[in-house]
Amino acid sequence: MTVHGTSRTTTRSGWGYLAPLLVALGLWIYGPALVTLALSFSDWRLTDDPTWSGLDNVRALLGDGDFIRSALQTMLYALGLLPFATVVPLGIATMLWMRPGRSALIYRSLLFLPVMIAPVSGAVAWRFLLNPLQGLLTRMLEAAGLPPVDLLGSPSTALLTIVVITAARVTAFNMLLYGAALSGLDRRLLEAARLERASTWETMRFVVLPQLVRPTIVLALLSLVLAGQWTFTNVAVLTQGGPDHTTDSVYYRIYTLGFGFFQIGQASAAAMLVLVALAVVGAAVLLVQRGRRYE
Repeated sequence: MTVHGTSRTTTRSGWGYLAPLLVALGLWIYGPALVTLALSFSDWRLTDDPTWSGLDNVRALLGDGDFIRSALQTMLYALGLLPFATVVPLGIATMLWMRPGRSALIYRSLLFLPVMIAPVSGAVAWRFLLNPLQGLLTRMLEAAGLPPVDLLGSPSTALLTIVVITAARVTAFNMLLYGAALSGLDRRLLEAARLERASTWETMRFVVLPQLVRPTIVLALLSLVLAGQWTFTNVAVLTQGGPDHTTDSVYYRIYTLGFGFFQIGQASAAAMLVLVALAVVGAAVLLVQRGRRYE
């Protein structure tokens, strides 16, 4: 009886510790998600009461060329940021890990600076730097005798420019995550590889990289899932989806529908479609991982 009583007391105290977290999740995540789900089946423009519309919002979105194009461009953002979320930060973190010391700490701190800058402040700074009339890039080109370029105003370069601007922040943050993963590796393996006169590439290939497969898969998945969110601030501040919707993303499209055209029902339905798409991607990745483990 004493054992059962102790177990019940422990269970109750555990739920007591979890209660604040569960309340916060309900108020800030699951509650708004349920409200968004309900609004996705309604027609509401903030000026009148919401009315039931069923799947009309979904049909309208699937027939909206701008929404489909923004979804496809979000995939381009994800593919463009993928190497900056995996390969580049992995290389930087590994070089710093293989050369420990005060210099590595200084380099790591300097490379992490883009994450410490507020996203809106960073985007405003980039707007001044890339200004085609008086920006720093224009001044440098004029000093070199070259004509000015409008990287954010040209449909052929605007999306790539947003990717490059966002890449600095993504690389810096993922470099820190890779550094945390590398800190758990055994440095004695490196010493053994050096004693065997293994080259740097052989050490990376046979010692370091095999132990970083799982973190790389996770960061690649996060890159596919969060690419639209990472680029949202830069799109909103620098291009507003232009020129000619070439930098539009599905997240900025949701923002425009909700707060630009006040189509709350369609914006909620678009958010639910994105959630379903991300759930499908996540489920596919989990199935692939389980299949590999089974093999």
